[in-house]
Amino acid sequence: MKIKPLRILAVIFLLSFVFNLYLSFSSPYLNNDDSYFNLRVIENIRNTGLPIIYDELSHGGRFIVVQPLFHYLFALFSFIPFYFKIFPAIIISSLVLISYLIAKEITNDETSSLFTALLSGFIPLYSRVLINQFTPYFVVLPLTSFLLFCFMKLENKKYLICFIVGSSVLALMHPYSFLLIFILLFYILLMNTEGIPIMKLKKEIMIFTFFLVLLINIIIFRRVFLEYGIHAVYGNNPLSNTLNIFKSIYLIGIIPLCLGILGVYQGFFKMKKESIILISSLILGILFLLLLGITDIDIGLLFLSFGLVIASSLSIKFLFIYLEKTKFNSFKNFVIICFVFLIFLLSLVPTYISYNKEFTNLNDFKWFKENSESDEAIIAPLEYGHMISYFSRRKNIIDSNFLLAPDSKQRNYDVNLMYTGWSYNKAIEISKEYGAEYIYINDNIKKFYNIQDLKYVQDGKCITKVKENIYKVIC
Repeated sequence: MKIKPLRILAVIFLLSFVFNLYLSFSSPYLNNDDSYFNLRVIENIRNTGLPIIYDELSHGGRFIVVQPLFHYLFALFSFIPFYFKIFPAIIISSLVLISYLIAKEITNDETSSLFTALLSGFIPLYSRVLINQFTPYFVVLPLTSFLLFCFMKLENKKYLICFIVGSSVLALMHPYSFLLIFILLFYILLMNTEGIPIMKLKKEIMIFTFFLVLLINIIIFRRVFLEYGIHAVYGNNPLSNTLNIFKSIYLIGIIPLCLGILGVYQGFFKMKKESIILISSLILGILFLLLLGITDIDIGLLFLSFGLVIASSLSIKFLFIYLEKTKFNSFKNFVIICFVFLIFLLSLVPTYISYNKEFTNLNDFKWFKENSESDEAIIAPLEYGHMISYFSRRKNIIDSNFLLAPDSKQRNYDVNLMYTGWSYNKAIEISKEYGAEYIYINDNIKKFYNIQDLKYVQDGKCITKVKENIYKVIC
């Protein structure tokens, strides 16, 4: 009896969901510092009905810019226990369904579409960027992917409505709505290069989407644009992005990378298929943003990996077409089993291995809440800023909300100097400058800075250890 494709798709979805949920609940805490900022915003919405506009705990107190739709949406579901773990697992797994739909539209082939769905469910980069993290990216990626599918089928009125509504939601949810504009711009460029006419409806929708996304973002980020001008696209980020080619290949996955590149070549240069041109536009748009240094490398690779997975569907289709023309066609079922095993070996296993439990013990932050004054600030590396605000309810010196933040580069430099420097007087000076009464240092921080302890603690009496991982500035 032949198994129906939709049943196989349902099994793949459930497998992905259970896998994501298992990894999420294997950690006692969320795997990303930014997640705790989003939880704070949701708590503020539940308590006051408004998002955080002025954050008295971030950078010692400053105005922030928030696109609140994400937080309002999940505030509605915040009564559900562990909503911040369950919903991300469900929505990430929806990429399986979206990938299947896009691949089916491109290839019109069930087998290759199901393999594409399986590939999309287990990408090693998910462990680093999406799994057990409560950030808008777990919504932005599936939503952007669904919008691409809707764009392929705009002649159908229901998909036209979905595209318009989805574009508005994306623009209200995250700045990565600009990626949609870049995708459509590259789509126009590639279509004109190949001499393929674009239907009138798509031209009108692209113009509408361009001005819609631009207008919403200008309204939300008007203060940011006034402050930084064109440099606002870099987000006032004091950190430098460094691309590691070999690590990137591992995180994207060997199978999506190899089959994806081959699929782009076959679809764009041989078939000149409009749907694969749209996927090529996604890949080129992300590469362009990575080249300019506008996007975070991990997030850029996340979208790039999805584009390559979709492009892989063509390679998989041609592989089985070629197989049917050879004497090995009688071994088709064996080849399918081997291919499934290969996907599990080179995709699922690396995804599992790549998952690291970033935070396993945050009791020190709870200690701050019980043993420090409410107006006292805590020095900790950038990656702990939001956790200080969430668990301790105390002021941090720096966190990852860089937009409109005062002196981000100098603050990041000073915080790093507190851990790598040797001057006692300089440490006291920095502590007084930011009004910091505590310095937090755990084993992970020591490992990151390659130190055994603070080098200057023995040089004076103003900095004393009050707990295993905590120093207090007492003068």
